[in-house]
Amino acid sequence: MATIMAARGQGLEQDFDFFVVVDFEATCVKGARIFPQEIIEFPAVLVDGATGRIESAFRRELTGIRQEDVDGGVDLGEALWLHGAWLKAATAGAGNKRSVRLAVVTWGDWDCRTMLEFECRFKGIEKPSYFDQWINLRVPFQAALGGGGSNLSNLPMGPVPPYFAWSN
Repeated sequence: MATIMAARGQGLEQDFDFFVVVDFEATCVKGARIFPQEIIEFPAVLVDGATGRIESAFRRELTGIRQEDVDGGVDLGEALWLHGAWLKAATAGAGNKRSVRLAVVTWGDWDCRTMLEFECRFKGIEKPSYFDQWINLRVPFQAALGGGGSNLSNLPMGPVPPYFAWSN
């Protein structure tokens, strides 16, 4: 897997041992609102907080576009259980610490505050406590680039400081 190495701050104590980056996908209909929406994909990657290395990936397609996919998919409760088991297994080698410090990371608040929260409440599913707080990457991104747009096409022209060095 690819490795992301921080160009600055190597050797500094990190607040988190791992970052769990999630990006849910939900049912939608172009030009219409549907109720209730359901999470149909549950992708996540586990990033080592000290090295930036991608340690593991989790992808659970709960349902798909075809009815056969919907009928054959797992429900959100099972997906959350599987995700928790994946996290436990993936972080088991984190040394002899009593607990692993991890942070969920998203682009915006929609994944955790809106979609996961609503679907868990609607279906009476207990949401894992590690989803109660998250890092919204959109906030520092907009602060660094002056707010406004929320995608990479709004980056200023010219050199961008090398905050991360990517390698395979």
